[in-house]
Amino acid sequence: RLLEVRRELERLMARAAAERATEDEVRQFAEIAEGMRKTARTADDLTFMRLDHQLNALISSAAHNEFASRSMGLMHGLSRRFWYHHYKEVADLPLAARLHAEVAEAIAARDPQKAADASDRLVGYIESFARSTL
Repeated sequence: RLLEVRRELERLMARAAAERATEDEVRQFAEIAEGMRKTARTADDLTFMRLDHQLNALISSAAHNEFASRSMGLMHGLSRRFWYHHYKEVADLPLAARLHAEVAEAIAARDPQKAADASDRLVGYIESFARSTL
């Protein structure tokens, strides 16, 4: 049930961030995307977690929707704890990093539809990851 809500809010926020991000935020999305692409090649879990946290915070800020941001804060905390506990068992870290990079790249390109689609692919992976642990 958490992921049902998360999918909708993630899509909304990715689309909004692509539409509303400042030039500085666009630059930061591009840097995070580059870092995630590198992490996909190296499978560096600590860097991935740091970049994931930065990306979540940046999307939340760039979307300029305090209601969605507050709701996502709780969901990200729960999801992050679940990920930390189970990622070594079943996660495909390179794939997860590439999917995060796609979201960041689409937002940096200011393409709301591409950002929404990338967000859906990422949450689809997260759902698959969650199901494989249960």
